Amino acid sequence: MNIIDNLENNSKKFSNKIAIIFEDQKISYKELNDQVKKISLKINELDVKVISLISENSILFIITYLGIIKSGRTVHVIPPEISEINFNNQVKSSNSQIIICSESTFQNISKFPKINIPILKISKLIEQIKNKKNYLKKNEVAHLIYTSGTTSIPKGVGITHNMLNFTTKNIIDILGYSSSDIDILPLPLYHSFGLGCVYTSLTVGSTIILHKDASNLENLLNSIKKYKATTFAAIPTTLTKFLKSKNLDLIKYFSDIRLIITNSMSIPKTTVQDYKKILQNGNLATYYGLTEASRSTFMIFQKNSSKDESVGKSAPGVSIKIDNGEISIKGKNVISKYWKNEIADKNIIEGWLKTGDIGFLDDENYLFLKGRKDDIINIGGEKVLPFEIEEIVKQIPEVLDVAAFGIKNEIFGQVIKLHIVKSKESNMDKSKILIHCIKNLEKFKIPNKIDFVEEIPKTSYGKVKRFMLK
Repeated sequence: MNIIDNLENNSKKFSNKIAIIFEDQKISYKELNDQVKKISLKINELDVKVISLISENSILFIITYLGIIKSGRTVHVIPPEISEINFNNQVKSSNSQIIICSESTFQNISKFPKINIPILKISKLIEQIKNKKNYLKKNEVAHLIYTSGTTSIPKGVGITHNMLNFTTKNIIDILGYSSSDIDILPLPLYHSFGLGCVYTSLTVGSTIILHKDASNLENLLNSIKKYKATTFAAIPTTLTKFLKSKNLDLIKYFSDIRLIITNSMSIPKTTVQDYKKILQNGNLATYYGLTEASRSTFMIFQKNSSKDESVGKSAPGVSIKIDNGEISIKGKNVISKYWKNEIADKNIIEGWLKTGDIGFLDDENYLFLKGRKDDIINIGGEKVLPFEIEEIVKQIPEVLDVAAFGIKNEIFGQVIKLHIVKSKESNMDKSKILIHCIKNLEKFKIPNKIDFVEEIPKTSYGKVKRFMLK
């Protein structure tokens, strides 16, 4: 059984039920399955093994993605805002032989001069594909995603159907997804968090309310209320923005929500506690994982729990250990090797993936994250993780976002610099930040330099691109 088998079954079980709503478009399970079949048949005429897909969120993206999967090919999923250098590197590394794209992304990538493989628009797919049949044996790699490259060059990660089945089953079993759910999804579908939500919904037969992105908070809240949504997937930054927005009765908007699921970036403890109060009929949950090891832990924040800073316990079939502070993961959700990258493969030893993340397990085996190994700031021999500083600064109400990082210093080797995004109506100055830090941090952790900025560079799913700050 895989996602295509589940879609086929649900097209019979819930034939007229709406599978996806996107803006003013709707598609039923039967219609979705029929469209996937059509795309699959056309793709079967192509003599290719890997197909690159680049598109913003849409129903057509999901149809095309599933059509490629059904044809037995591997989907190389590309972010729409990718740079020309990364685009060319990924297409070359993936050995992709054709690019399928949306109308808007075609306008961007068609300007790249070094593309030497065919580009097809999704909307013109049927008309443009040549009638050349070459049925391939089903490829065990469902899709190929390149890591975000927040600290290094992006690495190709091939995810198999078995890995996806394993992870989807854990999501459903642990978080209780069912066909009665109505799922608000504003996450990018070219990332494993967003794709995992699609797999979950289409497997159980629920309805997806798809959004282009999470930039319009009012639109998201209206959508939650209009469709009486039961689940909502969002990165921590979006959840914090809701709390920072004034005059929003979040208790009213989230009255039907049984679950908000987020991912394992830094979630301020106060944010977790606030959502415990807001979700009177539901829970906030998070997971920890990498593209290489998706959904390795789960944490459902219970009302009376004292572990609001944890990312939970390992999922069934997943093992976690700590070596010199670094988290390693082993399980059926973990890749056996990277995509044609022998250097990166050295991080996988006897099935254990060295994550590069720093953390610890408490005496009940709850995992706590502290940050990235590469992000450690060395101040005169004292090791500081940005997470520690950021959590303290985020306590200040006027602070919308913050990033801490190390800069060179002749005496101490490194000192801490902060980039802070403050609310537009705030007249907060740097002295307020420093006073708060002096009261709540050890002396060597107090920032040496503070800059107010318009935004902090992040990936589309919220991870800080620290190499751009440094």
